[in-house]
Amino acid sequence: MDKVEERKLWRLENIINVLSYLSIELNIAASEVKQFGRGIGAVSVEIKKFTMVFERDVFNRLKFENADFSEVEDRMNELGAMLRLLSINALLEAKRLNHSKAYILCDELRKIGESIQNILELPKGRKNFTMLNPDRAYPEPLPYVVFRIGSTYWAESMNSVMEAVNITPETLKDYPFGSGKMRHHVVVRGIKMPVINLHSEMNEKIVLTKDSRLVILNLGHILYGHTSSDMFFGLITDDIEYCGFLQKGVQEFATDENVPVDFVRYTWSAKDTILMFFNWDNIINEREIRDYLQIENKK
Repeated sequence: MDKVEERKLWRLENIINVLSYLSIELNIAASEVKQFGRGIGAVSVEIKKFTMVFERDVFNRLKFENADFSEVEDRMNELGAMLRLLSINALLEAKRLNHSKAYILCDELRKIGESIQNILELPKGRKNFTMLNPDRAYPEPLPYVVFRIGSTYWAESMNSVMEAVNITPETLKDYPFGSGKMRHHVVVRGIKMPVINLHSEMNEKIVLTKDSRLVILNLGHILYGHTSSDMFFGLITDDIEYCGFLQKGVQEFATDENVPVDFVRYTWSAKDTILMFFNWDNIINEREIRDYLQIENKK
């Protein structure tokens, strides 16, 4: 093992130590909010499980079995993607609890997930979402999830996002009764919900990979500013790029040529790209979801 690989191995060992520390701190944070902290407590348990698997499948193979990094590359990428997904849902839970300490800890999880993948090779195409000339009227950062659909980047308030899950061709079923952009449906945790396919509206092809995510949104919050238990829908995304706070950017009017203008409410200028914000009024409405629920309940 050369010096470069030794340095990588040291970084992996450091990641294991940090994960153990984060698991303990999140467990403490969960106990502080008692029964409301069950979600954060579950994250703490999942981190312990993840650390054990990461140590067994990656670190121990490299250190004690003299495996080459090329032999564990796929597993490292897979585990890094898993940790990023876990951190995104943990961030959403911490935001709902309005627990600043838990939020900071979960954000560290997201960074660790990315660093596991970055040890092998720095990601190509990762965007810098630093705002150009942020609007001084909004000095406070705002919590958002940024995801990629095709070649465009979209931002949605974390308040509207309930969960992000892996998606495969087996879990994504065609929905022949769908109206508008509801082309598919899925079952998530026993709940059936329609799925929007914006790829076809933007002349993009869906290619489901290990980074593809189904973002679960609550239409009640999008439309009325509060959650509603029976108005969930899914959105197919190619990757979740970021989950955290963004400084409000200057509003622009330019959109990519393949994006329908009526889908976009406004855009913000970031350093490497333009962030688009959905005009949900032209994408989905309450009646479509109500019709979907009525049809499914009759089956």
